[in-house]
Amino acid sequence: MSVAPVVSVVLPTYDRAPVICRAIRSVLDQTYRSFELVVVDDGSSDATLERVACIDDHRIRCIRLDRNLGAAAARNAGIEASIGRFVAFHDSDDEWLPEKLACQMRVFETCGPEVGVVYSDMERIARDGTCKYHRSPSVVRGRLIDPATGFYQVCNLGIQSTVIRRECLAAVGGFNKELRALEDLELFVRLSERFAFHHLPVPLVRYHESTGISQDMHAKLVARKLLLRLYGEQLARHDMAFVETESAALEHGGG
Repeated sequence: MSVAPVVSVVLPTYDRAPVICRAIRSVLDQTYRSFELVVVDDGSSDATLERVACIDDHRIRCIRLDRNLGAAAARNAGIEASIGRFVAFHDSDDEWLPEKLACQMRVFETCGPEVGVVYSDMERIARDGTCKYHRSPSVVRGRLIDPATGFYQVCNLGIQSTVIRRECLAAVGGFNKELRALEDLELFVRLSERFAFHHLPVPLVRYHESTGISQDMHAKLVARKLLLRLYGEQLARHDMAFVETESAALEHGGG
C-alpha cells in the first residue's frame, strides 16, 4: 500500500509549452520528497500537454479543463483533485529552489496549528536575465492594510512562494473564481483574517517576468474594483482613508 503524500503541489498552466518543463523539473528536484504534483491544463491550445506527458514520473498527475477558465478555477480544480495535508502552489513559468519545500515543512513541523501559511522571499528574473531580490511583505493576522504602504498588506506576496494547510484553505473556501487577476491576493486576505502567516526571509523561488495575466492591467483594475466591493464595508470601519484613496484611484483608471 502506497503512503499518501504530505504535500500536494498544484500547478495550473495555459499555453506554456516553452517553459512548463522547467517549472515541473524544479518541483521534481525538491530535496523534500513526500509530495504529489497536480498539473492543471487550463484549456491550452499549444503543446503544453505533450510536454508534460514526456516527463515520466509517477508523482505527476495531469488534469485537463475543457476550456480556459482562469487561474482561480484551475487552482480550485487542482485542490479538489489533490490529497496532501498541505497544498503548495507553483506557476508554470517560474522555478523553485531545491530546498523550498524542505524549509517550509520544517516550519510546519515545529509551529502550532495557528500558522496556516508559510511563505518565502523570491528572486525576480527580468526578461533580460537580470536578477533582483524580492522581499515578500510581512503579514499580520487580522490586518487588511499595511500602514507603511497604504495598500493591502498581502500585496506582492507570491502564491508560488507559499505552502498552506489544507484545512485552512477549506475553512476560507478556496479561490474566488470571479477574479481574473489578484485572485491570490484576495485568498490571502481571507486567510490572514483567521490564520497566522510565517515568513521565511530567504529567496526560495525564481519568479520570471513574462507576459500573462500578471501583466494584464485591465484585469487588475477590474479585480481591484471587486476587492473594494467585497471588503469596502470592513475597510470603512478601520481605514476610511484607504477606501477614499482607492476609490479615487479606480475612478481615474487605477493610477
